Amino acid sequence: MSTYNRFGTPRAFVDLISYNLAHGWSALANITALQDDDSTPVTFDSGSIIEMFDMKPSNHVVIDADNQQFYIQYDTEFGSDTLAESSFLAILNHNLDDANAVITIEIDDSSSMASATKISTTGNHTKVINAAANDSAGEIDPATNGWTLITWPTQTSDNKYLRITFAEDGGSGQDFDADVKIGSILYGEIVDWSHPPQQGITTTVDYDGTTLQQSVGGSTYANSTHFGQPNWATTVPWNLNASATSDYSFNRRYGRINHSMQFSHLTDTDVFAPNQHGATPSDWFDSDNLHSSFYQRILGQHLPFLFTIDGTSTTEGDYGLFRLANSGFSSTQVAHRVWDVALDITETW
Repeated sequence: MSTYNRFGTPRAFVDLISYNLAHGWSALANITALQDDDSTPVTFDSGSIIEMFDMKPSNHVVIDADNQQFYIQYDTEFGSDTLAESSFLAILNHNLDDANAVITIEIDDSSSMASATKISTTGNHTKVINAAANDSAGEIDPATNGWTLITWPTQTSDNKYLRITFAEDGGSGQDFDADVKIGSILYGEIVDWSHPPQQGITTTVDYDGTTLQQSVGGSTYANSTHFGQPNWATTVPWNLNASATSDYSFNRRYGRINHSMQFSHLTDTDVFAPNQHGATPSDWFDSDNLHSSFYQRILGQHLPFLFTIDGTSTTEGDYGLFRLANSGFSSTQVAHRVWDVALDITETW
C-alpha cells in the first residue's frame, strides 16, 4: 500500500559498521564469515566479505548454496557497552526467499555467543519490513526477495559482538535451495526526530545523468549515463517480490528522490551534545541529539543512511538510501535555547 509520500516523523537508520570502518576504528579483520563448524571459511562464488558492508546494495555477493548454515560476525572492539549500542538490522538486496533461508541474530560480549541475547526471537524485535517469524523460535523468515528490516529496544549491555546466522529452513545440515545473494548489511542505531517537519516540504525526482545535444539540422538527441539506481540481484531496487517478473524494467521507479524539510522549534538538547569535547560517552558519542547521533555518525556527506519519511511506516515505498545534499550542519536560533534545523537529503546508490 502506498502512503502517497505522506510525511510523519522521519527516522534515520545510521550504520555503525561503515562508520567504524570509515574513520579507522574497524578493519576487515573485525568481520568474519564462517560455516557452522566455527572454522571453515564461507565459500563465495563472487564478491567478498567487505562488499556486504560497502553501503552499495546493488554490489552484491554470491555465497555458494552448499555452505549450508553459516554466520557473519562483527567485532565492534568496543570495551564500553554504551559505545556498542544498537537498535536495528537491515539486509538489502537479498534472495533469501529463493534460497529458502532463515536468519538468526545474536548479540553478546563473548565471541562464542555463550550467553547471547537472541534479538530475532519473537517478542525481542519489531518486524518492520519483510521479516516474518519462522515456525522455529528465534528465526526470521523473509517471505520475499528484496530486503529486510527489523528494530529492537536499544541493546545497552553485552553487545560487543554481532552474529547473523543464515540457515536453510529445513535445518543446519541442509544446502540452501539457491546460492545466497546479499547486497548490504546495515547495523546500528535509530535516530528519531522529535516531531514532524514543518509545512512546506519539497520533494523532487531528479532525472539526472542525461545531456541533450542538437544536430546541425536542429534535431535533439539525448545521452544518458543512467536512469536511476541499478537493478538488484533478483528484484528492482527496494522492491519485495518473489515473482519471475521481479526485476523487469517496467516495475522500476526511475530518477533520484530529493527531500527538503525544516524542523522548527527544537530544544537545544535535541540539537547539540552536552559537551562536544567531553571525555565520557554521555557527553558526546552516546549523547542523544541530532549533531552527535546523526551528523557525526554519517560523517557529513561521506556515509549514506537508511531513511524513512515516517518512523512508524511498514511500507517499503517510504524507505530509501540517502545522503546529505549539502556538506554542512546548519542551525538557526529562533528563541532562547530553541533552534530551527533544515534537512536536505538526496537519494544515493
